[in-house]
Amino acid sequence: MPERPFRIDEVADTMSPELKQKLKKALAGKTAVEMGQFQFLNLDDIRSEAGRQWPQIRAKTYEVSGHFIEKRLDEDDVFIRVKGGFLIIFKELGGVEAEARVCDIQDELNAFFLGEKNLEKLRVAAEARRVPTDEFLTLMAESQVEDEAEYEVEPQPETHEEAAEKAAAAWKDIEKRTEKKPESAAPDWPDEAEPPRSWDDVIFRPVWDASAGRFVHNTSLARRYTGSGWVYGRETLTGEDEKARLRDLDREVAMAAQRGFQSVFATGGSCSVVIPVHYETLTAISERMDYFSLLQAVPQRIRRFFQLRVASIPEGAPIGQMQEVFRSMRHFGSLIVAELVYERSWDLRRFESCGVSVFATALPERLASKEPTDEAVGSLLSLVEIANQLGAGVQLEGVQTQGYLDAGIAAGVRLFSGSLLADDQQQPSPPKKFTPVDIRNRANKPGDDDIAYV
Repeated sequence: MPERPFRIDEVADTMSPELKQKLKKALAGKTAVEMGQFQFLNLDDIRSEAGRQWPQIRAKTYEVSGHFIEKRLDEDDVFIRVKGGFLIIFKELGGVEAEARVCDIQDELNAFFLGEKNLEKLRVAAEARRVPTDEFLTLMAESQVEDEAEYEVEPQPETHEEAAEKAAAAWKDIEKRTEKKPESAAPDWPDEAEPPRSWDDVIFRPVWDASAGRFVHNTSLARRYTGSGWVYGRETLTGEDEKARLRDLDREVAMAAQRGFQSVFATGGSCSVVIPVHYETLTAISERMDYFSLLQAVPQRIRRFFQLRVASIPEGAPIGQMQEVFRSMRHFGSLIVAELVYERSWDLRRFESCGVSVFATALPERLASKEPTDEAVGSLLSLVEIANQLGAGVQLEGVQTQGYLDAGIAAGVRLFSGSLLADDQQQPSPPKKFTPVDIRNRANKPGDDDIAYV
């Protein structure tokens, strides 16, 4: 312990001028500060197991953790990277509120690392406390990173980071404006540069709630015309199975979903939008955080209008990994939807403790255009029963006939989508009443715009 407290100029000489000025401003006139301290645990174990890969793993650890924490701080809070972790100063928060914020960040950050290869053992210990200013400066001096070069991250290929920053700025603008205006007021959104892609556009598929007799959600989906018909989601990438292209698809769909919501919001309405994302995009922590940066931009009070849907869940995915992936999503939407491949029988035990609210499955084309068989009805009954045991509902997609709609309702399915109910839309729409009579009228008058969901 030094014999005298350090002055700020002595401990901030390695900081950027901007950070140094921000720190001076935060400490100006204060005899004590509200601080949070985050310390990595088990790094020695990870280092010994990583071998030659340790420098890259260490760099990623600091990069993703720092990005994660900064996204959860207020604009005037100060964030400082130190040896073995991070220090923060809260500009406004204090006491119980500061402690709650630090605890939330600690829990979420630990949850992120659980599903990451090579970092399963990594844990973050956090503490919030009020300390004298001089003590904080002393702590910061003793924790200074000795060799900044050790933690530098090699430049990465161009990604969608700029698009995420633009989205964050746009949502921040919405926040500022709606503090003084009704929620119907919305700003213009920035134009997003579209990456090279194999899909044609992103559409919104209406979802009908049988118990409410109305359209309640809009599922956003990428689509591509093949000459013989439309394909959706992952199928648009036929011949392009690179993981990076799948991440591009998920980012573009998320951005299109947010833009679609904003188009309704700007006219004084609101709508519920379901955002699909593929499981592969969420398994690696760095890629997961990159994707979540798009969702993090949405203001907390507006996230209730969004649902997240996980697609392409592998049959053999580890239960622990699945639980972590699903739990990490709960902060970004009102509900979590799990997409299932249609089966004759269902085993959903792997979804226990994942917090899934809805299981969605699409009728295979070989069944969808026909009347339901006893086997199909039994499959739906089984799915509803098992889903209900997990506290979840069921959504049946690809419904083309009245027979499957009636069978689904009788089995206890609540949510439906398909050509029997509505066509795909270019923009999402607010909730709209649509009764069984309207459905039958639509079936008898195909293409009738007075009935179609618009």
